[in-house]
Amino acid sequence: MGSRLSVLPMILLVVLVTAVVALLYVAGRMLMAPRPAIALAAPFDVVGRSATLALDVRDPAGVRSLKVTVRQGDREQTVIDEAYQPPRAEVHREWRPSQETRLRLKEGPGFLRIEARNASWGNFFKGKTATLQKEFTARLTPPRIEVLTTQHYVNQGGCDMVVYRVTPPGVESGVQAGPAWFKGFPMPGAADPALRFAIFAYPYNAPSGTAVHVKARDEAANEVLATFNLKVSPRGFRTRTLPIADDFLGKVVPEILSHTPTVQDQGSLLKNYLEINRGLRAANNKALAEMAARSQPRFLWTEPFRQLGNSQVEASFADHRIYVYQGREVDRQDHLGYDLATTAHAPVAASNDGVVLLADYFGIYGNTIVIDHGYGLLTLYGHLASFAVKAGDGVKGGQVIAQSDSTGLAAGDHLHFSVILQGEQVDAREWWDPHWVEDRVAAKLRQFGASPPPSR
Repeated sequence: MGSRLSVLPMILLVVLVTAVVALLYVAGRMLMAPRPAIALAAPFDVVGRSATLALDVRDPAGVRSLKVTVRQGDREQTVIDEAYQPPRAEVHREWRPSQETRLRLKEGPGFLRIEARNASWGNFFKGKTATLQKEFTARLTPPRIEVLTTQHYVNQGGCDMVVYRVTPPGVESGVQAGPAWFKGFPMPGAADPALRFAIFAYPYNAPSGTAVHVKARDEAANEVLATFNLKVSPRGFRTRTLPIADDFLGKVVPEILSHTPTVQDQGSLLKNYLEINRGLRAANNKALAEMAARSQPRFLWTEPFRQLGNSQVEASFADHRIYVYQGREVDRQDHLGYDLATTAHAPVAASNDGVVLLADYFGIYGNTIVIDHGYGLLTLYGHLASFAVKAGDGVKGGQVIAQSDSTGLAAGDHLHFSVILQGEQVDAREWWDPHWVEDRVAAKLRQFGASPPPSR
């Protein structure tokens, strides 16, 4: 009994020492805790009408309070003033000036101050304070757009051009047609720096009534839309059923897989074909949009485009294809180009002047050449046998660049020809038509002083 009593003080002493050590450890951490970490979740340098101040505050000891003030001239506004009980490890807050009825920004410079206090034992138990301060500029006046061309006619899947004036001249502008965006460019050679033109398309798959606007957006994210007189002619595109045979699969699938390591083997010819027809087709379209983004901002072409000489159209733009294997439907895709046939290994000429962006094996198109004609306009030549040019070469319209063949997803020897405008595949027939090129592009450029415009 006595030995047990003699042990008790030792146990109490150990417990007391442990408690004191733990208390000192906690106290030390609370005393030595860092200040809160303040970060802006989005830039707040140039502030527009729809701007949002988004900020994050983090602190392991917990955020106790947050205060945000904005000063412009001699006027200071408190826009956020909050205390948190219990303290929070993380705080995310947003302030939208446009939604505030009492506290509004005004045009011009300003000063932002963010102050956060944590729940540590620093500064005599009041917590430690962190401050973030920065200057900003409020730009609240949106750009202005004046559409100058008066009549615009566009076929579904086709193109037209609009000329407009945008101020200030340096803002981003162009045409929005549903989800498709067509960048506007300064009018070459024009004396007015605010003059812009945009060649745009009405996408072949755009639903009826899709809105089309000229849009401008400045660096403060102020955005403005302008309507213009536009008549859209709807079109119906053909639907064709294409049977898929095993001998065709055996011809095209191994070849494409051997050139395209990004496509994973699905274990059967049919599954591999479907992966190529769907996934690789989409990847090729995305790559074409990326090429169009690298297009030179100048006219590289001077005359209407040319169809492959003496060729017959075997498949048209935007044909909707239903693929059938052993009597059952396995896929549906749209054919975005023209299949042009003449004779086997026919010489393929460049459709117009330009610069070669690609001369390589390119997915579903097999051996392919892509030519840049400027301002986001590209032509594609697919299923080729060989290349007479390489990437970076300048070419002239009518210059032989390759021979036709059946590489890629092709059942027989022919040329697949596509026109791409800023990533959107469009109907090449318009660009082959001298009257269309004159009326929709060349005449408008001359009217507003472009130098030099494409001509007949």
